[in-house]
Amino acid sequence: MKFLVMLTWLLFSGVASVRAAVTVQSTVDRNELGLGDTVTLSVSVGSSESVDVQEPRIPNIAGFDLVNSWNASSTSSRLVQGNGGMQFETVRRQDFNYMLTPQKAGTLTIPGFEVVVEGKTYTTKPIAIKVSPHGSGAGVNPPGLPQQDEMDEAEQLFDQLLRRQGGGAAPPKLRNLPRNPNEAFFIQCDVDKTDVYEGEQIVVNWYIYTRGNIISLDRLKFPDLKGFWKEIIEEVPALNFTQEVINGIPYRRALLASHALFPIKPGTAVIDEYKIKAQVQLPTSPFGSFGFGKAYTYQKASERIKINVKPLPVEGKPSDFSGAVGQFDVRSSVEGNQFPVNQPFSFKVRFEGAGNAKLIELPSLNLPKTVEVYDTKADAKYFKNGKSYKEFQVLLIPREEGEIDIPEMTFSMFDPQQRRYVTRKTDAIHVKIIPNPNGSLAGKASPVGSGASAPTEIKKRLPDIVVVSEAGGAGVYSVTKWTLWGLLYLAIALILVIKARRELAWGQRKRDLKAELKKRLNKIDALIEKNEWRTAGAEIANAIYHILGEAAGTGGANVEIDKLLDLAPPSLRRELGDDLKKIIEQGQVLSFAPEALVGRYKEKAELKKFRQQVEKILLRALSLSEGVEETTRDVT
Repeated sequence: MKFLVMLTWLLFSGVASVRAAVTVQSTVDRNELGLGDTVTLSVSVGSSESVDVQEPRIPNIAGFDLVNSWNASSTSSRLVQGNGGMQFETVRRQDFNYMLTPQKAGTLTIPGFEVVVEGKTYTTKPIAIKVSPHGSGAGVNPPGLPQQDEMDEAEQLFDQLLRRQGGGAAPPKLRNLPRNPNEAFFIQCDVDKTDVYEGEQIVVNWYIYTRGNIISLDRLKFPDLKGFWKEIIEEVPALNFTQEVINGIPYRRALLASHALFPIKPGTAVIDEYKIKAQVQLPTSPFGSFGFGKAYTYQKASERIKINVKPLPVEGKPSDFSGAVGQFDVRSSVEGNQFPVNQPFSFKVRFEGAGNAKLIELPSLNLPKTVEVYDTKADAKYFKNGKSYKEFQVLLIPREEGEIDIPEMTFSMFDPQQRRYVTRKTDAIHVKIIPNPNGSLAGKASPVGSGASAPTEIKKRLPDIVVVSEAGGAGVYSVTKWTLWGLLYLAIALILVIKARRELAWGQRKRDLKAELKKRLNKIDALIEKNEWRTAGAEIANAIYHILGEAAGTGGANVEIDKLLDLAPPSLRRELGDDLKKIIEQGQVLSFAPEALVGRYKEKAELKKFRQQVEKILLRALSLSEGVEETTRDVT
């Protein structure tokens, strides 16, 4: 018994010592900068032992935009003087880095960050930042590197090469070439068209061009693309350079991102800048044949491109047109030609082609009176080749025997290539409804309720412990038995301690998530009252990604909804997966779809109803993500 008491005391005293050794602080790489520059804030957690560190809670950083974040960890050892002489001291460090860019000039304050370590909350000190109204433009060179004027002198080595004319392929018509060919690198934005109809697809590619060797690259700002529905064709994690010659000048080119954009309303839309900060080594000769020299840090951005968005013509618009723009084919099908009465069968309608099929709604089916619609599900996807599909699966229940016809269905779209509305039709489908061999499904008795005997009670007990000792004797047997039982009780106690700590940590995390959810819902309520329905839709989708990302343990950043659901607890995925997908889809429609397609969903009463549904489902998602259930899943 004394052994157990001593072991328990050592366990908790060890935990206390770990907590006592924890240090949490925040630092910045500089305290003075200009508009357009960036500052990196690092929240560091140091400890002498391995500890449980949660992601810092990011406060409201007024006056700054968060443009990037990343984590790092390290372990180091050093000799220090101890009571018994020189001994090694191990320091484990976790860094949470945040790149910020100021929105305005003046003295701004980065508030303290809260970090939970081993269940205890630490708060860092606020940091004051002085922002001048004039940015440095080219960024800040690391200490010891040449400044801008020295950079210009180095680039004079390229004068002979830059004076060459001709010999290269002519640039595309819609390509933004560098205004200053002396630049070490530049960001180019290519679009396939600048004059489009509302909802018409635009393909946009961002490239980085360089004449030197890029050492490091930070994506400071992704384009906001306000006024567009966006589909990602490709966003590359690593640069893959190829050679290209522009006006006789050799460059190395790499794709940064490729998006398909769909303007959501007529007027002038703007593809805003893609901003990058990179450290570049310049060649030591005009032709780069003698290697590369020193590195220089520059900040560049692509040019903004204006898109002229024409309204869809009123003349010739069909009455069943619901906003589809592109070239789509439509077909319908059933699996079989005869089905039992009162038993559901699947009727599929698939739209596929060039354009954004995600915006297509299911047209009226005009079914016979003897056929009921039981349920409807939709699946949609955008492909990298610029095509997409949307498939509706409709479960139909025939209520009478005999032969029925599912009539043809008409679908209207606007074809921007032909500049007119086009109507497509599906073929009528003939099926035969036969008697149901199982009779009425509702009258079938469940096997559970049919009087089946209850399962036999299974008695469980611990197996007898048999100990064989060479010394023999009752005394030896008794000591061994009590030692084994003591170890068993100790193992149970440790399991209970670990489980309690996990549940307490999740309880705090769950309370934090509920508080965050309440704050987001209050913001959505305010947007609904102001009739800012597009922003409200975006906030609803963001709330889903945030809560589901926390439940999945990923934070929800840049992760698709299907991947988040795969990482979430199975019960959450089974019970709420379809509902969460529908909410995100409706939120995206509110945010990006043409106003004609949004329809009644933007009305205040509908938005309030939608918001209540979101709150109910997200609270249920938090309930299904409890730490106790996580432990159960691990055991089973």
